Amino acid sequence: MRKSKTFFLSSLFSIGLTISFLLTPGWLSHWFPNRAIANPPPQTQTSEFRAFWVDAFNPGFKTPQEVTKLIADAKLANANAIVAQVRRRGDAFYTSAIEPRTLDPNVPAGFDPLQDLIDKAHAAGMEVHAWMVTLPVVSGGKLPPNHIWQQHGPNAPGRDNWAMLTYGGESKGFLDPGHPDALDYTVSVYLDLLKRYDVDGVQLDYVRYGGPDWGYNPTAIARFNQQTGRTGTPKPSDTAWMQWRRDRVTELVRKLYVEALAIKPRVKVTAATIAWGDGPKNDEGWYKTQPYREVLQDWRAWLEEGIIDMAMPMTYQREYKPQQKRGYDNWIEYAKDHQYNRQIAIGPGNYLNYIEDTLAQIRRAEAPSAKGNQVVGTVLYSYASSNVYANVELRSGGSGDLPRQPWKFVSQSNDWFYNALSHPSQYVDGATGRTVQTQPVWPTPAAIPDMPWKSRPTMGAIAGNLQQCAGTCDGASLTLQAIDGNGKVRQLRADGKGWFGAIELSPGTYQLKVDGTQIQQTVNVVAGEVAKMNL
Repeated sequence: MRKSKTFFLSSLFSIGLTISFLLTPGWLSHWFPNRAIANPPPQTQTSEFRAFWVDAFNPGFKTPQEVTKLIADAKLANANAIVAQVRRRGDAFYTSAIEPRTLDPNVPAGFDPLQDLIDKAHAAGMEVHAWMVTLPVVSGGKLPPNHIWQQHGPNAPGRDNWAMLTYGGESKGFLDPGHPDALDYTVSVYLDLLKRYDVDGVQLDYVRYGGPDWGYNPTAIARFNQQTGRTGTPKPSDTAWMQWRRDRVTELVRKLYVEALAIKPRVKVTAATIAWGDGPKNDEGWYKTQPYREVLQDWRAWLEEGIIDMAMPMTYQREYKPQQKRGYDNWIEYAKDHQYNRQIAIGPGNYLNYIEDTLAQIRRAEAPSAKGNQVVGTVLYSYASSNVYANVELRSGGSGDLPRQPWKFVSQSNDWFYNALSHPSQYVDGATGRTVQTQPVWPTPAAIPDMPWKSRPTMGAIAGNLQQCAGTCDGASLTLQAIDGNGKVRQLRADGKGWFGAIELSPGTYQLKVDGTQIQQTVNVVAGEVAKMNL
């Protein structure tokens, strides 16, 4: 999620006429008319989302003592949510029926970090969001015998190979969402956790490709060729191939959202989204951003369709570098004006910044845009490395460009930061010896902002599976229309397993037809529910 992002960046590619319809600002509004408004209704001043990302590579929630301190620190800061990394690389910091328990030696035998966190956070009035790394499943090191990579890595034969490959044939530890089995497996991991734990939310992280030249699993290429009538291996810059891969990521997000809605409709589905480089300055600028063009993550479309409840753009920019500061400001301005009746919480990279600089970024994130729109809050990366003096990565180098020298690690600076969020404070700078005074950004406690589509739903959803098709159900097109004719026609497309789903449907009776066949069925949509069906 956080490291070596520039490794994946490459030159930008032009968008061709083959997907020109996608480049029309607001095109999703045709299919989702109730999502045409880009911004949510304003929240009261007493509600604000205030969270820490708590990663599993550092101390944070691995022991009962760490969990107790985490809750105390969050309480001191007047935070109200914890986003904890419970799936690091295909492992579980919780009890899973699907994936192996983490081999992290710092987690005591028999201890369930997630359950302990839920118990203590809920007792303190805080939300817990289970942050799960989605597509990367290995990053080196020892793997348990039942790890997914052992069974479905690049050396597995035929369709059993779920690995995402680069254009050059390298495998770098990701599962490929273009492979239907890999997509279904990934969704099942989330749903298993939902069934077992009383979490307030689940978070998708690394739900993207590694770069524009990633996504070359043989099964994915075969599917693309079958659906487009082509042969051979598409170039990374092929616009149709780029859009096909974007659609696979969106397909994963949609499937998780709809199936989670059917299991626990009040649980929030969020995504940690890419916000690299400079932020877009207008709607057309979105199609030139790095999330859209580099890693094929169209998270703006997810908000517009409503298949995530909250985006948390990772705006990890250094305040002391003017170009990065401008990039941060452009991203947060764009985010405030593009929420589409869902929510955004800005994600400053406090680990890259001095304490007072992070406080300045939070203030600008919380302020209204020029159009008067506001996000619902902020989520800070990270709890373990709260500022440059607590950034453990700098111990191995990389501190040379900091404006204050010499850098040194100051572990107690984490406590300074948590206190500075909620109280007037001061600290002695580790490099200069200068006393820095700060004013709080979260001086009083705040409630979690309401999500009315969760707490008081007025719309419903459908989900189902195609069981008979002309040829293949993979990519089959369906038409959904209200019987009374008042709703717009909705075009759906089945995934690689024949699954389809749609949300934001007005209650009533609908007819669903598989295009090009005589197969059709009626379905009754009820507000707040997912109507299940098979065709």
